[in-house]
Amino acid sequence: MVTARLVAQHGVSGTSIRMIAGALQASPASLFHLFGSKAGLLNDMIAYAAGPSGAFYEALCQLDLPAEVALYKSIYEETRVVAAADRDQAALFYLPELRLPDFAPAQAVREGLVAHYHWLIAEGCMSGALAAAHPSLAAEQLFQLSETSILAGEMAQDIAAAAQARATADFCLRGLLTAPERLDSVRAQADAIPLTIEIPALIEG
Repeated sequence: MVTARLVAQHGVSGTSIRMIAGALQASPASLFHLFGSKAGLLNDMIAYAAGPSGAFYEALCQLDLPAEVALYKSIYEETRVVAAADRDQAALFYLPELRLPDFAPAQAVREGLVAHYHWLIAEGCMSGALAAAHPSLAAEQLFQLSETSILAGEMAQDIAAAAQARATADFCLRGLLTAPERLDSVRAQADAIPLTIEIPALIEG
């Protein structure tokens, strides 16, 4: 969490390995030995933070679920975790520097999460349960909607994480279902799935 807080306060370019090492009461050389560079450290942090989501999606795909139910559950869990997580930790995924080549590993992590949404939307469209003119665009939009609490600021902080998750999942599926009147049934099936995303506590550094 130390690194996430420093980056949130000073940005990537304004946060040095020396600053991080000082906050951790460690030597800069030890951090360079572990991560190779500041970019390496941030790439590893983002992969670690996204790990529980990836594991959840993998477990969810092992279940014999209708795509629309798995999609609802995915949006609900992702939103709940983001809304409940520390703001500095969640903001790591929105650093503008992540578009740079040094952060290709972090980009790949995010692309993997979005691909899960794309696959479910495509499956739902094939079954006739969902409708999306551009599934790849819809996947990106849904993933961003699941993370809106990061950018919503104080307004979102007054709404419980579970309430944010419910509102977001309902909003998304109501717009994608070919038969929106099925939303209550889809929600009930998703709620019955005994899987959750665990909120990761970021390693110190």
